[in-house]
Amino acid sequence: MHLSHWVQPWQSLPSLLSLPIARALAEQLPPDASEHFHETFLPSGRPPLPGSLMQRPDLAMVLDLLGTYGPAAFYAGGNLTLEMVAEAQHAGGVITEEDFSNYSALVEKPVCGVYRGHLVLSPPPPHTGPALISALNILEGFNLTSLVSREQALHWVAETLKIALALASRLGDPIYDSTIIESMDDMLSKVEAAYLRGHINDSQAAPAPLLPVYELDGAPTAAQVLIMGPDDFIVAMVSSLNRPFGSGLITPSGILLNSQMLDFSWPNRTANHSAPSLENSVQPGKRPLSFLLPTVVRPAEGLCGTYLALGANGAARGLSGLTQVLLNVLTLNRNLSDSLAHGRLHPDLQSNLLQVDSEFTEEEIEFLEARGHHVEKVDVLSWVHGSRRTNNFIIGVKDPRSPDAAGATIL
Repeated sequence: MHLSHWVQPWQSLPSLLSLPIARALAEQLPPDASEHFHETFLPSGRPPLPGSLMQRPDLAMVLDLLGTYGPAAFYAGGNLTLEMVAEAQHAGGVITEEDFSNYSALVEKPVCGVYRGHLVLSPPPPHTGPALISALNILEGFNLTSLVSREQALHWVAETLKIALALASRLGDPIYDSTIIESMDDMLSKVEAAYLRGHINDSQAAPAPLLPVYELDGAPTAAQVLIMGPDDFIVAMVSSLNRPFGSGLITPSGILLNSQMLDFSWPNRTANHSAPSLENSVQPGKRPLSFLLPTVVRPAEGLCGTYLALGANGAARGLSGLTQVLLNVLTLNRNLSDSLAHGRLHPDLQSNLLQVDSEFTEEEIEFLEARGHHVEKVDVLSWVHGSRRTNNFIIGVKDPRSPDAAGATIL
């Protein structure tokens, strides 16, 4: 991406980052963290105090190497590659130097849908972008206006997301399963959306999912970069190590190894015994199903209108969150701050519970329960961050639920 689109050379980009990791280390320490991980992040045997400074000159040197030699420094069998292979194999992994040399990042066109006069662009399979578009297509046919009660709208959203998440569970790497392209085309179809919408009861929750549901799992944590500028370029990037500190393995150069293998569907892994997905089963060279959904919105015609860049964490909960934020902005015409702050819900298909966050009132919960939803109230479902441009006004807003929510940039 940098080689194709960036104006500045890599060497000129800043390499000073500030990340609040003390709380994450205290609350989400990897269960199988290596000795080197403990030496790096817990040098005194306990997490650092909040606000304390942890310097990482090892990672600064890695960035210098990448600036000088490009991706070859990471993949082409140099010291960084050998360290990652050795660390993984020492812990029982099977990755090899050949795996690194054979890897290449795929540059693909996003999936695209038109919703309320705007193009919505999101990643294609093995990402679940098509399911996000399907949810919007279904919702577009409901009379979601300010004249409809919020409670009724919540019921429609909950039932729609049940369908969209079931569809998402059928996705995977299309290189290994050609039927995934057919499934994707159905998800992007307005006609198919109308058919699915017809199965939603306006006053009663479906007792069981309309479609078969396979195991839904994914990276609960994610880092997000959202960029907008005056030159019509919009960047939405979401990345993840899966768990907060990945596998808990760290190389001598300071690189944390991810745990993305957990995103595959594994037989008999989950406590709820949900059916494993054949489309997302483990195979050599295969990429796992992903709920990382950097999403961009722009007017479908002309240049005037709303431009958005959005990202979310929380795996399947993130898809639910993005759907509701887009609904708030594009249908209900709320500003971005209010759209992110509004209470959100997520249907957990495995437990058949409708999870709602702490912003929900008791009246809203009672309404949903009266329509057959089994409601569970939780503190936070996901963090959705966003930036928005209207004409020449650009605003960046963090989800108010996030610990560093005060950060926002207005240009």
